[in-house]
Amino acid sequence: MKLKYIIAIIASILFLFTGCQDEEGRVVFPFSSPNISSVSYSITDQAVAADSIFISLEINDPETPLSTLEVKLTKGEDELYSKSIRTKGNFAQINKHGIYIPFSAGFEEEEATLLLTAINVEGSETSETKSFMVKRPILPETVYLHYDNKVLPMSQSSNNPYDYTTKSGEFPETFSGKISTDKSLENSKFIWGLSENVNEANIGSVTSPEFSFDYTDWSINKITFNTFTFNLGIEGTSKNLAINDVTLKPSGGYFYAVVYFEEGQEVEVTGIEDLEGAYNRDFFEYNEDADNLTFLRESGSWEIYYSTKFNYMWMARMDDIAPEAFWLIGHGFISAPVWNDEYNYDGWSLDDIARMGYVLKTGENKYQSTVYLNDTHEWGSFEVEIYTQRKWDLETLELSDERITGDREGFALSQSNGFTIADGFVPGYFRLTFDTSDGLSKGKMHIERLED
Repeated sequence: MKLKYIIAIIASILFLFTGCQDEEGRVVFPFSSPNISSVSYSITDQAVAADSIFISLEINDPETPLSTLEVKLTKGEDELYSKSIRTKGNFAQINKHGIYIPFSAGFEEEEATLLLTAINVEGSETSETKSFMVKRPILPETVYLHYDNKVLPMSQSSNNPYDYTTKSGEFPETFSGKISTDKSLENSKFIWGLSENVNEANIGSVTSPEFSFDYTDWSINKITFNTFTFNLGIEGTSKNLAINDVTLKPSGGYFYAVVYFEEGQEVEVTGIEDLEGAYNRDFFEYNEDADNLTFLRESGSWEIYYSTKFNYMWMARMDDIAPEAFWLIGHGFISAPVWNDEYNYDGWSLDDIARMGYVLKTGENKYQSTVYLNDTHEWGSFEVEIYTQRKWDLETLELSDERITGDREGFALSQSNGFTIADGFVPGYFRLTFDTSDGLSKGKMHIERLED
């Protein structure tokens, strides 16, 4: 009899320690949540891409066995790291778990969040978060291009710290290669190699495959590399870059020509691979089937500036003054439909066509200019004034808040009666039309968003 009581008591004790069983026979533990303690990080308030951070912590749950520790690192909408670490028993210790922060094309400095979630076998969880800034690595002033058993230095641009360029020379139209931060691949912190796309590179290693460079039909003077986009480019001359059989010749970093157009004329362009991305929306209509352009404006001669770096053709008459044309002068905009990170720096130029916007006259007191506006400039905004000619301290077209219409969310009147950024702005490609019917001091601007 005593033996039966002893067995019953032992069974009750075991039940208390091991929980109960549900109808399917699974052991069910009492409700509890894991506890995270003794958390330490190898960083304080910032980390650097391409480095690792290390975490140490302890997890315990006296009531219920542990299951996993979920580790997730995010930056904006991007998930940089995710790992599920198995934990057993009622106590687990994680010691210096490493988390690598990848360095990839388009990497921007931004706040990141590290989320640690301890989960027990019943699904109860406890989380710990840490936020910190992730900085871009500091790259040297010189990187090195490796191809055909050659090692060529590429120097950092004074205008854009992301741009690196070789010295002038003769280069093959196609080759495979790598770019490194040290003359020796073995001693390099970073090595850029194979990418899925031609003329692009990804972070690799000494043993990883090489990238593919292909600028067929170009006479190449320099090779460029952008350490933000990881794109390879050139400075050179197309062997056949022409518009209406007029050859565009190198001039001041552009391919330049004066070309006569007739209204409604089909325009033949040779030597521009991506014509759909390059054409000027204020002057032409693109014909996809024929891959050519139709000229929309009154017949006449125009100056053309084509840039291989930006793949865009600027059209202007550089000596025009109002009322024949106006000029957009400022920062944080580009006339091309695709943003280029070089425009995150500098601005306010009266000489460089790529830094200005030509405001074309389209009718009596009517003008138009199409620009990409962005908020990534080093000054944190865009700001644009409408000049009557390319000279400082002259009369401008003045706007007022009530005379800015259309898709104007995110736009505001600037202190100089031009326009600037406001809350709610979303970067994109905009067609700006101006009306001077009431005079320069009472200008109107209508905003039409074309593309995000």
